[in-house]
Amino acid sequence: MNAFIDKRQKTKDKRRNARGLWLIAIIFLLTIATSVKAQTLQSYDNKNYNDNVQTVLLHPTADSLAKPIIHLDNMMGKLHLQFDVFSNDAPYMYYTFIHCNNDWTQQSDIQQIEYLDGFDSDDIENYSFSLNTMVDYVHYDLVFPTDDMIPKISGNYLLIVFENELTLENIYFTRRFMIVDDKADFKVNIPRYPFDLNLGTNVQQLEMTISYPDIFNSLADQYSNVTIQQNGRWDNAVMGLKPTYVYPDYLSYENNAKTVFNSGNQYRRFNTSNLYNRPEQTRTVEMSKDYYVVTLYDDQKRNTHAYISDRDLFGEKVIYLERDDRAAATEADYAMVEFFLEWKPMMSSNQDVYILGAITDWNLDEKSKMTYDYKRGGYALSLLLKQGYYDYIYAVKDKDSNVGDVSIVAGNFWETLNEYTIYLYIFDPTQNYDQLIGVTTVLSH
Repeated sequence: MNAFIDKRQKTKDKRRNARGLWLIAIIFLLTIATSVKAQTLQSYDNKNYNDNVQTVLLHPTADSLAKPIIHLDNMMGKLHLQFDVFSNDAPYMYYTFIHCNNDWTQQSDIQQIEYLDGFDSDDIENYSFSLNTMVDYVHYDLVFPTDDMIPKISGNYLLIVFENELTLENIYFTRRFMIVDDKADFKVNIPRYPFDLNLGTNVQQLEMTISYPDIFNSLADQYSNVTIQQNGRWDNAVMGLKPTYVYPDYLSYENNAKTVFNSGNQYRRFNTSNLYNRPEQTRTVEMSKDYYVVTLYDDQKRNTHAYISDRDLFGEKVIYLERDDRAAATEADYAMVEFFLEWKPMMSSNQDVYILGAITDWNLDEKSKMTYDYKRGGYALSLLLKQGYYDYIYAVKDKDSNVGDVSIVAGNFWETLNEYTIYLYIFDPTQNYDQLIGVTTVLSH
């Protein structure tokens, strides 16, 4: 225990001594680095760039399941960032922001001084070492905006977390968040059937009107854009949606095939908050040399089954321990969780199967892609996950597509409860950036 305390204190002393020198040079260095980064970022997605970073959480301080959104007129509302780094020592971690356009395809064509007050970047001071865990990690904790860095306009922002100095090689991860300047009112309806029955009867169509202030009348038709996000997914999000009709004081989005979503099915789940008693949906829990190994019960396709109502977390995750007297942030361990989806015969070579949800940061990438096991006759994947509660669903994606289809495995049922978040953007040519002037969240039922 003394050795642990000494290690932690030495690390904190090193960081404290370095901080003074760092702050002297930070404005100059990071102004240059941010400019370089803006030109070289390959995407503006929720993405991990370093294999040592795990369990990134970003949400409002008051609601761990809500979207990472701050209201411009209430900057007292904060976002809470947490993440782990597999390490025996604490790397010097820093963060900065980039302002992006409405569809997250590029950085806004404005200078950082136009959207950010204070420092160009700052360090993450709060960190703790894991306690009594098989897997050693450092837990970082940040609540922002801080007095040192304050976003001052609405829109889409990309959080960049990096080690030491801002270069591509030092980036650990990026995460999206939004700042909304509430100026719009939404009325949303999801009818039982879409306007065109050829689209199917087990889909969910959003019909809506959006009222906006008079100051945007001249911009509404040409410069408005709507994004619709289903649960936490970005792969199937509708972006750049234009109104069907423009009225003097509101926009109408009706009879538009772009607002139709596959309903899918409820998410599957498991719970590893207690590894000593066999967790929910778990076949076995074993201990290897390096970590716990949790094997879930084999999953089957549900596309031909009847719909079963089962409330879920819309694909989200919650890190916690069953024992309330332990701090999950630093005392929750990591376990290798083994998934298996029974499926014969194997799919087309042009398609892959993925695990989708907050469990995989909503990404359809190599880390979330499953491998076909010929001997067992199905798809397998192992994920190293921190103890907690997880939703997940299986998605099938064509190799030449960016959108996953959950209905192939899970089925498509209109009764499925989905969460839809709607964002209204206005591009003002005089300001030269996309303002986010309204956000609302609705349930499908």
